[in-house]
Amino acid sequence: RHRGTEAQSESIMSARRCKGAGGQLHVVLDDDPASAPLLSADGDHHVGEPSGACISPSSVPEMTPPAPRHPLLRRVGSSFCIPLTDQTGSPLKIIVGLFSLAIVGSTIGSIMPKDQTLPTPWYRLLSSIIGYTYFCAWSISFYPQVILNFKRKSTAGLSNEFSVLNVAGFACYAAYTISFYFSNTIQRQYKERHGADAEITVQSNDVAFAVHAFVLCCVQLSQIVLYRGFDAAPIAIAVKIGLATWLVVCVIFSALVMGKHLSSWLDFLYMLSFVKITISLFKYMPQVGLNYKRKSTCGWNVWNVLLDFTGGTLSIVQQIGDSWDLRDFSAVTGNPAKTALGCVSIFFDLIFFLQHYVLYPDDDHGDMNSSIGDSADSGGGICSGGALTEPLLNADNKDYTEVRPKGKLSSEETPIVEAV
Repeated sequence: RHRGTEAQSESIMSARRCKGAGGQLHVVLDDDPASAPLLSADGDHHVGEPSGACISPSSVPEMTPPAPRHPLLRRVGSSFCIPLTDQTGSPLKIIVGLFSLAIVGSTIGSIMPKDQTLPTPWYRLLSSIIGYTYFCAWSISFYPQVILNFKRKSTAGLSNEFSVLNVAGFACYAAYTISFYFSNTIQRQYKERHGADAEITVQSNDVAFAVHAFVLCCVQLSQIVLYRGFDAAPIAIAVKIGLATWLVVCVIFSALVMGKHLSSWLDFLYMLSFVKITISLFKYMPQVGLNYKRKSTCGWNVWNVLLDFTGGTLSIVQQIGDSWDLRDFSAVTGNPAKTALGCVSIFFDLIFFLQHYVLYPDDDHGDMNSSIGDSADSGGGICSGGALTEPLLNADNKDYTEVRPKGKLSSEETPIVEAV
């Protein structure tokens, strides 16, 4: 019985159950809510038998849910969120998601100030659109993995070494771009080395991307700590040695520059750029190896790869286009970090595409526990294709974790209580 406000209560019909001749359950409509019958435990009427007629359920009109408001706006809004919410990477979702990204990049690039050093007016607009589109692609590429980790309450499937190296690499790249864009000393030393007409191609969107990427990498690393990812898979000794060596080199290099043993701070920044390139070259290898060992990309968000590939491609296109418009290709040789960063990311993104779509497609998930730790540390959550990592018990009560579609358990398997 549903009751509304006092003004509406008089017009509300009361619905009750009664048994018809065939023993089927019917609905009784009565104008008087107070005449509702009392039911026994078995559902039979004992007091106040209804005066209304029994109505078959088939004769009761079905209630259709109201149409959503502004369905077109909701559909458009969901298309812009595809890179953040989609876990499958299907061709249709890729087309719609990247098209939405292009619209956002074109809008921002058209509004933001243009590079006045470019001589061709129409190319200033095109360069700005390309720059902010790859800025959006590279910046958004960090969010799908963070969101996936949060949904699953686990970082299983994400290489810990990859995340640690990402933080170190983008720390170098942020220092590199900030110094080139804001430091008059670095700009003067650059022109002295490459000529007075040489243009510095580090732009504001490069600085914004580097700082934003460093912050998101730190968030991702904090998720590994929060979800006890390091307990399940400690950092490899080789990575620890490499990071320690990087810190020692930075300290020694800084001391040499301050002691006038090196020509300028520009050399120190070039050193940081090559450290970033080296880290980018090796940081993907642990993730490629983890996917190979597990025979699965579950837990490694494919949109991370799609957006990274888009950003790397557009970055190289913009750099070559700017050099062509300036008739000066020293921008490519004078900014090696940006050029090499795009090439390295594209190469490894192609490997990830091969793993995700060809070698280990979504319908052939690997064991989430492989090289990650026991099932208690792996946790349950969403995998690509909507699958779940459900903790299971087999017939001999052996605990294991397996990736399978949500809700599909065999008769001899029962889910472990999630609280445990």
